Parts: sequence; C-alpha cells; structure tokens
Amino acid sequence: MQFGQGAGFVVGVETDIQYADLNNQRRDNGFYSFGPGTVSNSVVFVDPTGNRGVDWFGTVRGRVGYAFDRVLVFGTGGFAYGGGGSDEQRLYGRSNETRVGYAIGGGIEYALPTTSFLNFFNSNAVTLKVEGLYVDLQNDNRRDAGSVFAFDTANNTPYVAVGNKRLDDTQFAVVRAGLNYKFGSY
Repeated sequence: MQFGQGAGFVVGVETDIQYADLNNQRRDNGFYSFGPGTVSNSVVFVDPTGNRGVDWFGTVRGRVGYAFDRVLVFGTGGFAYGGGGSDEQRLYGRSNETRVGYAIGGGIEYALPTTSFLNFFNSNAVTLKVEGLYVDLQNDNRRDAGSVFAFDTANNTPYVAVGNKRLDDTQFAVVRAGLNYKFGSY
C-alpha cells in the first residue's frame, strides 16, 4: 500500500518459497577421546565435517520503501524457513529436517511503462524487481555421540567420537530478479 500520490512511503507483506540446491559444511569440534589406546597410522579419518544441504527455503517478510515516479526503493525483513538433508557420515545415513530463522535485505522495483515490450499486459501493474536477501536459518548447537569419524584399516575397527560437540550453521545470500504483476488496486 502506498501513502501519497506519485511519491510516498510504501508498506507491504510478501511471501515466497523456492527450490534450492545449497550445500554447507558442518563443523565438528570438541573431540574428547576416540576410545581406548592411541590412534595408529593405519587409521583412516572419514570426513569429520560432513555436508548439510538446503533443498528449499521460503520467507514471510515485511517491506518498507519509498516510491517516486516509477521507482520503489525498499528494505525487507522477516521470518525464514527451509528444509533439507544432512549427510553426516553416520552409521544410519542421511537425515532431513526443517529449520527456521530470519531474512533481511533490500532492493529496487521499477513499474514498466505500458508501451514496454516486457509489459505483456499493457498495464501499469507490471514491474521489474532486483533484490538481495541474507538468510540465516540459525545455528544448531548440540552434543552428539555415536558418530563414526575414523576407521582402523589394520584391524577393521571403527573409532567412535565420545561427547562430540557439533555446530550446524546455515547462512546464505540470495540475489534475484523478477517480473511481477500486481493484482488489485494497490
């Protein structure tokens, strides 16, 4: 909704959801022991960091901006959510989960003239938009035991981490462009 004719403040709410193919390294730290005895040269370490994926994400955000002529400059922020899997080199394989966090960003939107070749509807309701978002699906700190992180090739023995502390961190930036059609009288 715009306050003022021609130029003025604009406020609104928008939501989106999209497919993503993002991978993020998971950092493991805080090994307290690998079990009895010392680790020999025959021990092969399995990737202790693993991969964390975001297969989809969405946002529900407020938008505040200022419009003049055919241009809107805006800031945006709100709730973010996403889901994906985690390949943690565990005995039981890949896990899936949904996480929540926040998104902030900004952009610029331009109302196309009715004579523009991109304006298929010959309407003042068609806009082009470019925006950038920073999405943080929050950190996940938890203690985790029972993961296999090493394997002794001399005697076929797995080493199990005891009291491992894990930090999952899923943050990413999105830059996107869009061609929009605004329904209604706003």
